[in-house]
Amino acid sequence: LDLNSDNIWELTLPMSPGRYGYKFVVDGDRWLTDPTDDSELRIDDGYGGQNSGVVVGPDIRKAPPPEPNNVNAEYVRHEPAADVVQVDDGVLQVTARALAGDVEKVQVVMAFLDAEGEPTTIASSFIDKVSSAGGFDVFEKTLSVLDVDDEESLSVAYRISFHDSEAVVGLNPDGSFDVPSGRLELSPPWSDDFNLRLRDFDVPEWTHHAVWYQIFPERFRNGNPDNDPGRFDYENLVGWNTNWWDVLSGETPPSGNSDNFYTGTGDVWDRRYGGDIQGVQEKLGYLKDLGITAIYFNPVFEGESMHKYDTADFRHVDDNFGVRFEGDEYPPVFSGNKVDPESWEWSPSDKVFLEFLKEAKAQGFKVVIDGVFNHVGRAHPLFQDVLENGQDSAYADWFVITDWGNGGEPGQPGGIQWKAWDGPSGHLPTFAQDPELGLAPGPREHIFAITKRWLDPDGDPTTDDGIDGWRLDVPGDIPHPFWVDWRKLVKETNPDAYIVGEIWSWADAWLKGDQFDAVMNYQFAMPTQDFFIDRQTALSPSEFMGRLEAVINRYPRPITYAQQNLMGSHDTDRLASMFVNPDRPYDGANRPQDNAKNFDPPYSERKPNREEWERMRQLVYFQHAFVGAPMTYYG
Repeated sequence: LDLNSDNIWELTLPMSPGRYGYKFVVDGDRWLTDPTDDSELRIDDGYGGQNSGVVVGPDIRKAPPPEPNNVNAEYVRHEPAADVVQVDDGVLQVTARALAGDVEKVQVVMAFLDAEGEPTTIASSFIDKVSSAGGFDVFEKTLSVLDVDDEESLSVAYRISFHDSEAVVGLNPDGSFDVPSGRLELSPPWSDDFNLRLRDFDVPEWTHHAVWYQIFPERFRNGNPDNDPGRFDYENLVGWNTNWWDVLSGETPPSGNSDNFYTGTGDVWDRRYGGDIQGVQEKLGYLKDLGITAIYFNPVFEGESMHKYDTADFRHVDDNFGVRFEGDEYPPVFSGNKVDPESWEWSPSDKVFLEFLKEAKAQGFKVVIDGVFNHVGRAHPLFQDVLENGQDSAYADWFVITDWGNGGEPGQPGGIQWKAWDGPSGHLPTFAQDPELGLAPGPREHIFAITKRWLDPDGDPTTDDGIDGWRLDVPGDIPHPFWVDWRKLVKETNPDAYIVGEIWSWADAWLKGDQFDAVMNYQFAMPTQDFFIDRQTALSPSEFMGRLEAVINRYPRPITYAQQNLMGSHDTDRLASMFVNPDRPYDGANRPQDNAKNFDPPYSERKPNREEWERMRQLVYFQHAFVGAPMTYYG
């Protein structure tokens, strides 16, 4: 939004008719419901709060009752971008809506056009009513049309009409209506009709059969005590089997109003257990016995934190995960220019990881790692260069500096200020963006070089020595043009590489065939929790099936088969704990240190009882049988 002369933030946004949910986000961290909204349109946001609602165009609540032999065109809905979905090569799913009880049937006529824009096939079909929701009848049908084969895309022109007895209303692309005589027909010029392009979706076939296991390296297994952390003041090495809730060696007991666990000294954030790549390699046989075929690693690159989302160097695996670096400074410094890929070498820890890849592949595993390309940690040498040299830094345009300061301490009043993912002048400074490239040229080229480095470490025509793909952290924070170009680089380097994004909402904008192959399927996790885990608010079987149909049919089939169907991850509570704490929003009211404080009942830390374990097994059976690729986090 822009701030106008009356000190009001405003934005004019063209939108199609329909009902929308929204919030205001202030300074990146305050999420506000609109105090002037229509309270009847509010809806739970899934995180313990509410979204405001707004109706664009006619309000269904004010619609007159249906009349016989009449179509109320004011309440006809069809949005090509959302309502015509290519679910497979040559297969389309078409959706339309009309005022409940007002329309008997919907007709669609399609013309499939060749490269010169001439029709190769014209097909007509009536669409079935499948459900009613929100005052609308929903008409939907899956149509087998043409094989795209090896062509990049194929144009389709179509028209759609609504029928009630003898009454017929045709919907035009500009939103106007006409009344065709009898059956709707298509004729030139095709530019006057709805147009879309079919794609040949190129999703790696192996992802359709993958059984995923997610590993948070610091907490999986300590295979080599010689690389254990603990030398810096922000890391405290503790015993692997110590009680989680105890005050451990080097930690501060509770005092006053502070528990010193989450708050106060926050000792839990400094704990390190010494998990490493060697520990994972030791347990490859165990994972294979479980039936696992693919591993997703949380970040493995140098970072100060336990989680490593504060990258200090994309070029190198963290020394606590491989071979400990004994220098006095952080991050470890290896030879080579920071931004010139030709000068980069492999650190001892890098070689441990490359050897792990070799062994994992020999045992039949695919390995995907976390790409945190939106931001870095404060310790990153290029950001440190900006803090040291200010506007004279060669990397000044890599980051979003909001105030160059006047010599004060960085991040403090009078010092340099910057935009960060975790708040103004925080620990995770974000890369600068570009409206045409997505990311600014400097970080864009650096990320491209990092991408190739790990996909094809030796740079030869084969990629059997590299990773098998990337999981992308907060990719929605980077504009789409970057991901379009980045996908081209990935597929040119390794056509069989997998690209999966962390998108919690529906991800249509990223799953059009030009960006990601799939997403972490939280849209699967949410209704599955609502059915198997919740008790007082559990979905009925028919409601659950309705939610599942959306999961199955939302995207093209090659993408649906490749979705990572997870229940929990490093960002949520553990699956077993969900059963002990039912009837909460997914990933909501689940953290005792913040969002669970005002929830009744309080979050329980006990272990599941026998019945809860049995119900959890039932869910896992379902997860592994459902369409898509199941993913387990710390089974």
